[in-house]
Amino acid sequence: ASIARSTTSRNNNNNNNNNEHKSTSPLLSNLKKACTNLFAPFTDSTGSPTTILPGLFLIICIGTVLGVSLPKESSLPTPWYRTFSSIIGYVYFTAWSISFYPQIFMNYRRKRTVGLSVDFSAMNVLGFACYAVYNASLFWSPYIQNLYRQNHAAGESIPVRSNDVAFALHAFVLSSITLGQIWYYDGFGTSQTKMSFSVKLFFGVAFLVLVFSTLVAIVSSKLSWLGFLYILSYVKVVITLLKYIPQVVLNVRRKSTVGWNIWNIILDFTGGMLSLAQLLGDSADMYDWSGITGNFAKFCLGFVSIFFDIIFFFQHYVLYPDKRGEGNESTHQAGLEPQIPWEEEADYDYDALL
Repeated sequence: ASIARSTTSRNNNNNNNNNEHKSTSPLLSNLKKACTNLFAPFTDSTGSPTTILPGLFLIICIGTVLGVSLPKESSLPTPWYRTFSSIIGYVYFTAWSISFYPQIFMNYRRKRTVGLSVDFSAMNVLGFACYAVYNASLFWSPYIQNLYRQNHAAGESIPVRSNDVAFALHAFVLSSITLGQIWYYDGFGTSQTKMSFSVKLFFGVAFLVLVFSTLVAIVSSKLSWLGFLYILSYVKVVITLLKYIPQVVLNVRRKSTVGWNIWNIILDFTGGMLSLAQLLGDSADMYDWSGITGNFAKFCLGFVSIFFDIIFFFQHYVLYPDKRGEGNESTHQAGLEPQIPWEEEADYDYDALL
């Protein structure tokens, strides 16, 4: 009888524990799901509609805190718009900056970079190197700032903000890490990671142009250092115009976007729209539209990026929706299931993509 009572008591305790676990499980499950969706840019590679809004909400919150707490642009005449412009600037700074991390994290989880174009990654490094020098010089160098004022209307502000400099430097570092991952996981020179002849030719031409421009700026007065910076900005614009093409073609050849994290594009599109909004808003607030022509690189960068972002959206959600791994969230999010087998990818002539 004693043994029976003990067994009954244990069963009752187990039932109570099970009931308590069942009552708390939905709450914990919902909390875990909410946190996962909130950090979707780092945990999701599918771009599911259910994760987009929570993921963007986190970025908006971070940008708003930075925009409210950090110094505002004193040259803007309207007090309330200074804060609003600062918030827009730091939201797009946050979106563009975080846009590099999803690809890095996915490459780390997959331990390979198949699906990511080496041409795109290599051009990214050169482009952001030029963009970082351009922004940093205009923002920090009194000599360059004086040259800018001599070439523009009196009292015109320098069209580069602190968040522009921070983004450019940050982007250069992270794009270099991404290129390094291609080398580390897959190595350069394989059929999947060999740089195309077209991009090699572009790098050679860009190198010659930059070297020649540097020498002219040093030994001659025909090209000022401000003019040299404008050449750097134009190189960045040309790279932005061309760099997405290898990735678009690669997606078409593979009939898949697996390996190319769509959150790169979601965040890039968000940043591009807000960048243009801030540039137009600042010009309108100061009644000075020369800020657009004076910062031509930023203006063109936004439009070109948005155009290609729309193409990538169409590829990912319409042409090549990833149907594999549905119901297996971890595998699906990690992007481990390309729509063409690894063996078939090895037969592709990636040097003929351009």
